[in-house]
Amino acid sequence: MVENKQRSDVKVTVVISSLFLLFVYANLHFPFLQRLDNIWLDFTVQQRAKAHTASDQIVVIDIDDASLSNLAPIAGNWPWPRAIHAELVELIEQQGPKAIVFDILFADRDIFNPQSDQYFSEVLAATDNVYLPFLHLKTDSDALFPRLDQYPDTVPIISPAGDTAVPHASLVLPKAVDPEVWRLGSINFHVDDDGVGRRYASSHRIGNWGIETMPARLADDLSGYKNQQKDVWLDWYSGMEQPYQRLPYAEVYAALSEGRDYLFPDFFSNKIIVIGSTAAGLHDIQVTPISSTYPGVFILATAIDNFLNQDFLHKVSNTVILQSQLILFLLFVILLLRIKNLVPALLTLITAAVLLCAFSYYLMLLNAIIFPVISWITAYLFLAAIFYINRMLRQQREIKKTVDVFGRFLDPKVVKILLEQGLTDQALAGKNTRVTILFTDIREFTQLSEYRTATEIVALLNQYFSRQVEVIFNHQGTLDKFIGDAIMAFWGEPVESSSQEISAVNAALDMVDQMIQFRRECGLYDFDIGIGLHTGDVVVGAIGTQSRYDYTAIGDAVNVASRIEGLTKETGRRVLVSEETRKACGTAFDFELIGDYKVKGREELVTVYQPRRLSDEN
Repeated sequence: MVENKQRSDVKVTVVISSLFLLFVYANLHFPFLQRLDNIWLDFTVQQRAKAHTASDQIVVIDIDDASLSNLAPIAGNWPWPRAIHAELVELIEQQGPKAIVFDILFADRDIFNPQSDQYFSEVLAATDNVYLPFLHLKTDSDALFPRLDQYPDTVPIISPAGDTAVPHASLVLPKAVDPEVWRLGSINFHVDDDGVGRRYASSHRIGNWGIETMPARLADDLSGYKNQQKDVWLDWYSGMEQPYQRLPYAEVYAALSEGRDYLFPDFFSNKIIVIGSTAAGLHDIQVTPISSTYPGVFILATAIDNFLNQDFLHKVSNTVILQSQLILFLLFVILLLRIKNLVPALLTLITAAVLLCAFSYYLMLLNAIIFPVISWITAYLFLAAIFYINRMLRQQREIKKTVDVFGRFLDPKVVKILLEQGLTDQALAGKNTRVTILFTDIREFTQLSEYRTATEIVALLNQYFSRQVEVIFNHQGTLDKFIGDAIMAFWGEPVESSSQEISAVNAALDMVDQMIQFRRECGLYDFDIGIGLHTGDVVVGAIGTQSRYDYTAIGDAVNVASRIEGLTKETGRRVLVSEETRKACGTAFDFELIGDYKVKGREELVTVYQPRRLSDEN
């Protein structure tokens, strides 16, 4: 049975290993498992952001709801004439900013006020640090739009070496401005499969081609930094939805137009100014790990900050993740095979899961490293559930088998002890041991059955046996078998007892009392029994075939006990015990020497005694 358990554990381990490999493939290729990691990732990113301060060299000029209202008398309703933006650029440029970045699309020309667009173009032509955004729109009819190599040279297109297949694409360009003064960057912001934006591309891919994004273009122009990655994980900053100093557009425009300093002289000197909108009516919001309503202008500012300072989150490579998880899986399998009980295993797994989460948490908090753990922990818990459910089902089968086997021979309380101590396999396997055997037989049973029907005899025996088996069980004895009208039982196995002989003698005396009560109740005044007990070495275990066997004791000691029971008829005594049993009982009973007798199958004489309780009269 131990081998069967080992084979079962091996089989389920193979199944779990196969499922683990399937999970590894699924986790690398399907997004639904990665979403579990994203939940944990977003939590750790939020915790890191609380202590992560944004650059004070980036300022956001915000077209908020108040600015739309306050500038309405001058600029009218949105969109404002481009001359308003031109004037603001001219006023800010006087303080020597490092760069001015618009997060506003100037896609349509102002047909009613073309001189306003012209003025804006002239202002931009006089500067070399103003950047305008553009977008790539994915459509189902890209072939209707120009090829990428057909757009103006001022569009930052990245062409692959040796690739002659040029894709068509719909680009939303700032047509309100003269293409010759364009200084462009894409502001395409991609979201993951769960709808949350966590990364910003250095180059927005269109087939094998690409267009440079605004943060990458700015970092390249200002610091010469060229990011080789397709996209980067953004490292967010404290301040929740407003990590940078936010200045209302209308206030800045009014102060500078009136010749007043805004906050302090040369406030915008050597700063990067991002001009965008948080106004509710302009709908420039995105879902991010920090907020589900994160203003787009602050996403762009965050990306610029990341690219300029090379301040990104870094995800551990898939190779390192797989190597670490393979090691953890081996430890996990060892854990399953060594810890048998469910509760300690769960506590160990939960502790390991907490440690993994803590490791991932502090990697993010202290080193900006993304180490996904939740999907793996989920997989381990799922695999552990399969393993222990299989083990529990197997244990249930073993319990049923144990009850089926031992329930016939033992008191249910003793069966419970066997199950709790896990001794069933050892008991069934068989061993050489010392036990005390009891044989009891009904005297003159043949004569008793002459005057009764078979049905009456069976009912009588069942009633009598039930009472006597109850006595045996009450004294923690093991019922071996019924042999016609005889009962064989023994003490000392499968649960060891240091006082087995005393328990056996007490059981024999109680069986006599039970017999006297039985015959009185049934009016069977000629009904009597004999009981013989002997202590010796035997082999105890499951004897028989795999489909049918008995839990029994075999050996010379069994024969001696049977012969002693036979002597009860010759001596006229109800209970007789051997010298070995008497010695083991010590002074627990009053023993009367009956004599030495020759028994069949044994050369030496057998000395027998009649036991009485110390309280009984001699």
